[in-house]
Amino acid sequence: MNDPSRFVSVNEYYNFIYAISYMMLAEIGIWIYNFKGWLKRPNKKNNDYGTILIVMLGCWGSFYFSTYFRNEQFIQIAGEILLPHRFYYAGIIFILIGTTLRAFAVWSLRHSFTLSVKTGESQQLVTTGVYKYIRNPAYAGTILSMLGNAFCFRSVFSPFIVILILMICYGIRIKVEEKALHERFGKEFENYCLHSWRLIPFIW
Repeated sequence: MNDPSRFVSVNEYYNFIYAISYMMLAEIGIWIYNFKGWLKRPNKKNNDYGTILIVMLGCWGSFYFSTYFRNEQFIQIAGEILLPHRFYYAGIIFILIGTTLRAFAVWSLRHSFTLSVKTGESQQLVTTGVYKYIRNPAYAGTILSMLGNAFCFRSVFSPFIVILILMICYGIRIKVEEKALHERFGKEFENYCLHSWRLIPFIW
């Protein structure tokens, strides 16, 4: 990620760094917000079963493979097949939109937000705003950002690997989370599922 030679120009490299910095700062803010909420609401039931670690490893793997297919060792073995240059610009846009979507989704949840899968007696089911259409917009935002990161490096292999990794990781996470929400909200959550998409509108 710190190699400007993987980009057409130094300006493109710095634009990528700015976009990634925005994503990192937003994520740091989300973790701080989660920690403050944990101090105020320590009595929530933990239903996570390690999914937060799975997601963290998935995001790390996405970063790794976005750059792996552009390193010299891989290129010497398999060659270098690049996406058209316009994918770089699409990648920057994806990072910015995905990060903003994730931050907005977290803000919309307010006190219901947790990084781990947790439920509490006073918790409310949020079904307004972006949650009216997508049940997991924060996850959709992360996937969009990670895909954008892969697009910026333009290897034809990276986007497929990133999507595969994240769909597996978030698939596990969503299954655990939906079970916990069903136990907490019952019929209310079932009705919500009937009128919203899990992650990708019109697809899933």
